[in-house]
Amino acid sequence: MSVPRIKICGITNPTDAMAAIEAGADWLGLIFVPQTPRFVPVESATEIMRQLRALYPETTVVGVFQNQSLSDIERLIQVLKLNRVQLHGHESPDFCAQISVPVIKTLLLHPELPELDISELRRQSATFLEVPQVQALLLDLPKGSAIPSVLNVTHSDAHSEKLRSFLSDFPCLLAGGLTPDNIQPALQIFQPAGVDVASGVEQAPGKKDVDKIKRFCHIVQNFHPQPNHGENASCNP
Repeated sequence: MSVPRIKICGITNPTDAMAAIEAGADWLGLIFVPQTPRFVPVESATEIMRQLRALYPETTVVGVFQNQSLSDIERLIQVLKLNRVQLHGHESPDFCAQISVPVIKTLLLHPELPELDISELRRQSATFLEVPQVQALLLDLPKGSAIPSVLNVTHSDAHSEKLRSFLSDFPCLLAGGLTPDNIQPALQIFQPAGVDVASGVEQAPGKKDVDKIKRFCHIVQNFHPQPNHGENASCNP
């Protein structure tokens, strides 16, 4: 297994975009979900893309959408030349199949389930990955969850092993309350193919903290996964 991929999400300005790439991020996420703290208007996104493509033309930029129309998603793919989209809502496999660029499909880890129903996650994951456009998954906590981070979801070694096994078998980025302070144990416990962070590297919603980004990326880049773990689950930009 290679070093986990890094996605820095919730980019709202060119300065933060450049800082993330220079720190070692593989993917940048621009959120196009209205009424969310890190929503980026198309005008701002256009300027981010203009400056980014001038200096780092090969950067993978992911547009994040939630329960939006296919026409709205495709319009921004074309206008901004997005490399991928992340679908964070109730989109079906059939909907994903209509997207013109590769898709990251978000699945939610519900911490209220007493036995951490990984079998349902496996079923959902297999169904979505049958669609050629769906090339990666993102495992996250539900919005507004009282659980501080994904580290607090597993209540026993058995639960941790179930989640770790799932992440080993599927091309999946792990999200949910990750920060520079907890990313090392998260990597050691779960061995994900990739990680996704937004609020954990911010000064305030929508404004990144460069030092936190650097610390986060440095820890991930220097992590050494266990041999033969996740060989079928790599996430490639």
